[in-house]
Amino acid sequence: MNFQLDQLQQIAVARSPNELIRTITRLSRGQGIDHWCYALDLPLLDQRKPQFLLGNFPQAWLDYYFAHDFLRVDPAVAHCHGHATPIVWPARQAANASDAQNMAVRRLYREAAEHGLKSGVSIPVHGLGCTWGMVSFASGDPRRDDDFAAHVADLHLFAHYIHESGHRFAHTTTLPPPPHLTARELECLHWAAEGKTSWEIGRVLGVSERTVVFHLQNAAHKFGVNGRQPAVARAIALGLIDP
Repeated sequence: MNFQLDQLQQIAVARSPNELIRTITRLSRGQGIDHWCYALDLPLLDQRKPQFLLGNFPQAWLDYYFAHDFLRVDPAVAHCHGHATPIVWPARQAANASDAQNMAVRRLYREAAEHGLKSGVSIPVHGLGCTWGMVSFASGDPRRDDDFAAHVADLHLFAHYIHESGHRFAHTTTLPPPPHLTARELECLHWAAEGKTSWEIGRVLGVSERTVVFHLQNAAHKFGVNGRQPAVARAIALGLIDP
């Protein structure tokens, strides 16, 4: 992983949260990073969610994570709250924890892996008018933890460029979470973005033209837009498909 200064400056000039999401997602995937998440003003007492959240972590995982209150057992969250250095995961942070804590942490990592987050790194961010927060990068490949560890300095710099730009939107914009799209809906949107007709997409995916139209209409409905092109534009803006 190696980020060039001109790439990082693309983050700094993002004019909206959606543009920031799109830019970070493109740069992340160019470095082999599948998912990223930027969270600010995380809970300190009884609050169950961060006040501000951006990224392309699977929405199904975020819903599951918060519903099961994993914030309270996540070693990465605990580390980032009390440190300024990154943490690579899954690691053996629970070695000295109680059996109950170990079980909760193992469950957290197991469930994360089932949602496609098999290895990653989390970087603490502090200051700029925010209580505290973290930037996490993740991969669906469990072997990438060594790669994350080897390039943690580059990722640390990347995370702070994200924080430098992202904090500007934290207290001025509240973004609804992106809708959950099925794998087939995302495939249809991807090929529609490539300019293929419904008939052509059907041939590629081995389904009927009517089925393709059905999936594209469902995606448009979830985005609250009319037509495939606005749905494609929305999916790109949210980083759900590549431009």
